[in-house]
Amino acid sequence: METIYLAGYHGTGKTIVGKLIASRKDLKFIDTDLMIEEKEGKTKYEVISSNGIDYFCNLEKSILKNDVKQGMIVSLSSDGARDEENRRIIKTSGRVIYLRAKADTVMERLKKDGVSIDNSNNMSVLSIEKKMDEMKPYYEELANYIIDVDDKKLNSVFMEALAIYNYANKVKCHIFIK
Repeated sequence: METIYLAGYHGTGKTIVGKLIASRKDLKFIDTDLMIEEKEGKTKYEVISSNGIDYFCNLEKSILKNDVKQGMIVSLSSDGARDEENRRIIKTSGRVIYLRAKADTVMERLKKDGVSIDNSNNMSVLSIEKKMDEMKPYYEELANYIIDVDDKKLNSVFMEALAIYNYANKVKCHIFIK
């Protein structure tokens, strides 16, 4: 069984889609952001602001090396892909589905989740667009598959990701369309 990684920016649906695939296929799911937050006792943003992005990437690297096992579903942080060794580990240990979204989609989803989009927390419109542009080449380098999530309902994204999982793992399945 292939390990399936979900990559992309905040608000693209990595965690929920990953949990749905894992639940449907009875697989273990991990979210590297949540594991780091639990380990550090701080939010991701607090970890990065107090220790720096390199420290955060190294924490994710430790998870990739020690906690990810074959056949898992893994939601990656939106930042860890900037680290070259993290990308190497990911590319050599599984398949990557990049959940791609436009900045407007991400901002709307973050607002719905109660994230304040302003300059006080480095989550302004300009900072989000800049960071998404910065991370896009890394996500594209990692991607074996890309799902554009703009204007799609969660179930549609989940079904696309599930079809990719089945294809990557050579699972025979039947699709019925009404």
